[in-house]
Amino acid sequence: MESWFASLSGTDRFFVICAFVGALGVLLRLISQVLGFAGGDSDAGVDLGDGAADADVHHLGDGFKIISIHGLAAFFMMFGLVGFAMNKENHAPLIVSIISGVIAGAASVWIITKLFQMANKLQSVGNLDISKASGCRGVVYMQIPKGASGRVMLNINGRQREMDAVHVSNEEMATGTPVVVVRIEENMAVVDFSH
Repeated sequence: MESWFASLSGTDRFFVICAFVGALGVLLRLISQVLGFAGGDSDAGVDLGDGAADADVHHLGDGFKIISIHGLAAFFMMFGLVGFAMNKENHAPLIVSIISGVIAGAASVWIITKLFQMANKLQSVGNLDISKASGCRGVVYMQIPKGASGRVMLNINGRQREMDAVHVSNEEMATGTPVVVVRIEENMAVVDFSH
């Protein structure tokens, strides 16, 4: 490997080093995400995710950020690979190799950004915004004892959702009682009898 690297021209070495550093960055970021070491705030940058998901859903990296270690690593990996291929294998002029590498790097960042945006949309499709549950109707699923919580089955935007609930005046509510949500407090529905 050393003899192969030593046999390269300075330009080819530059492209190989860019590709190696970029690939190493992508690999380390991937490993850290899979093992759970990377939190959602580990990259500062421009977030291209839609951010529409519930707070209780765990996001993998919370979307892709262009100006980040991950974005730069993807860019340099493709820049190095394509630049090296154009320069070494196709014997293209240096400026053509550099321009081809920049185009390939930018395209890879754009493609990865679009993939992360699609993944965010898929991830948020099943989420319900429970803050919009006020006024929704449902039934008591598990009895709500006086001064304590029970469970209700609510229809939120045409979808069924089971939630913890308390009566607005701390009254008892039997299973099967029709209810209406008065408000949401700390992920708990405050309900009253439905008329």
